Amino acid sequence: IDKNVRIDFDLKDMNINKLSFSNLLNELHSYDIYTFDKSLDSKPKSYEKKVKINKSYVSINDYDSLTSMLNVLDKKKIVSIDLETTDLDPNRAKIVGVSISYKEHSGFYIPFISSDKMSDSFNSDEILSIIKPFLENPNIKYIGQNIKYDMLVLKRNNIEINCIYFDTMIAESLISPEKNSYKLDVLAKDYLDYSMIPIEDLIGPKSNQITMDKVPLKDICIYACEDADIVYQLYKIQSKILKNKNLEKIFYDVEIPLIKVLVDIEYNGVFVDKLIINNLCENLNVELSSLKSKIHQISNKDFNINSPKQLSEVLFDDLKLKMFKKRSTSHDVLKKLVDHHPIAEYLLSYRHLNKLVNTYLDKLPTFINPITNRIHTSFHQAITSTGRLSSTKPNFQNIPIKSDVGKSIRKAFKTDNNNIIISFDYSQIELRILAHYSKEKKLIDSFKNNLDVHSKTASLIYGIDIEDVKYDHRRVAKIINYSIAYGAGPFRISQELKISIKEASNIITNYFERYPGIKKYIEDTIKQGLDNGFVSTILGRQRNTINLRATNRNIQEAEKRATINMPIQGTASELIKVAMIKIFTKMSEYNLKSKMILQIHDELLFETPENEKDKIINLVVKEMESAIKLDVPIKVDYNFGKNWYEAH
Repeated sequence: IDKNVRIDFDLKDMNINKLSFSNLLNELHSYDIYTFDKSLDSKPKSYEKKVKINKSYVSINDYDSLTSMLNVLDKKKIVSIDLETTDLDPNRAKIVGVSISYKEHSGFYIPFISSDKMSDSFNSDEILSIIKPFLENPNIKYIGQNIKYDMLVLKRNNIEINCIYFDTMIAESLISPEKNSYKLDVLAKDYLDYSMIPIEDLIGPKSNQITMDKVPLKDICIYACEDADIVYQLYKIQSKILKNKNLEKIFYDVEIPLIKVLVDIEYNGVFVDKLIINNLCENLNVELSSLKSKIHQISNKDFNINSPKQLSEVLFDDLKLKMFKKRSTSHDVLKKLVDHHPIAEYLLSYRHLNKLVNTYLDKLPTFINPITNRIHTSFHQAITSTGRLSSTKPNFQNIPIKSDVGKSIRKAFKTDNNNIIISFDYSQIELRILAHYSKEKKLIDSFKNNLDVHSKTASLIYGIDIEDVKYDHRRVAKIINYSIAYGAGPFRISQELKISIKEASNIITNYFERYPGIKKYIEDTIKQGLDNGFVSTILGRQRNTINLRATNRNIQEAEKRATINMPIQGTASELIKVAMIKIFTKMSEYNLKSKMILQIHDELLFETPENEKDKIINLVVKEMESAIKLDVPIKVDYNFGKNWYEAH
């Protein structure tokens, strides 16, 4: 190392007083680095001069003030709203107050519940009845941050906001899909270089927090108005960025209209029979006990099966089994050990059943709302970079479907009346989208002629007639079809098929020779990612592909897989979202009693009166199959029954 290189710099230039912390944070944020936010934000305030801004945050404490405020707001075109509540769960939350802003650095706060409210006669029920016409005014465009939450709380209070126009959280998820956080205080710092009042300043540290209704009116007024004000300021900036990045179509035509649909689904909830869950749980616990005894018997000792350390000692020290990843006892390792020792099969079964009991069966009943006796999950539009919906409390996207025991959980999902459950599922939708993007004639013809696409692929790569395709041929072809769509290479496919990497490479080469359009799609998509720095879906959602230029080969290869798959999976998410919006609109127009109750991946679930069954089937199939036009026909499978298990 040459330590005598001349470096021209002046030590005086290194003075910390000349350092711009906000510029440094902005530069870090451009690389999606947020780790240093708190430490850099703790700089002495003297380092940078701040311009003091005069704010007008007004508390509305009587009916005259409320009427005057509404007279002003009724003339506005765009209004920012935010609710302060007693609970993060919108199905349990009580309204503490409503904040409203229609211009920068100003806001109104209407207190519903407060320990020091000016007048007891200014009561929440009366306030709601007065502001209801304003909130339901179709001529006013309403904006917010995670406005779905506010809409759900208001819906429970018999108020339906008609014109949702903008959501800053969803906007940012499109502008910066790889960002770690879309919280309002993060966006305020990023866009406005403004530090918002921390919630802990009002309700205290996590270990000893009070609820918002206990916060003094003066403090909550400033805090709440600041929320609505910041949202309004962010909207003015983000709306321009959405236009510049060609994201307006996906935002205004899909993501924003979808909010109202998700509000309805979450409000409807789904009925889950607690008795069925409890019975299944008891049966599985008996089976777990039996498996535990077998495992202990084979290993010739009692130990904690759930302890990786103790299990590794049994497998690799006592039984002397082969180590594939040092002393790992992961699922993949146990699958490999199945061919070496019978204990592996028992361990896999034990883990599967143990996860079903602890992750699903024990938890599901805790999510049942005591008032509605239904589970109201929460859907999220701003979690995945592909645009796929996710859900929490509980995560319905992860309900197991591969094993018979896992599928049996669906028997508990039923109706609490004489209605039926109808399930609609897109058939092979990601392969159809792959055919659309790749323009691969053989694949397009398979779908147009309604052939079994996996059997057709098998006949091509094995060089046999489709009538001669056997089960194993089709199984291999199915794995290849989906693996290619997810950007898998020889190693991954060798693991799936339990063959050598060389054999997997030969299969892939053969596959691309038969489907050259797919090979070209992969090459063109990676090139687009390299040239443009992003790839996009059919409706314009973008994903940053900067890691295609990473120096770390593992990161680069992972980015290639994500780049190949994103337009496919992202378009699939757009397809079902557009369908949901159209179905919801038609159901409202026809005044149907049927309810959309769940969306899981490519499946929609409805609770329907028997006399609406045919109407719903015709409506949903038509809208799902025509949501977005592709070069191949879109096919929807459906079934119905007394529960989700029968309907699937």
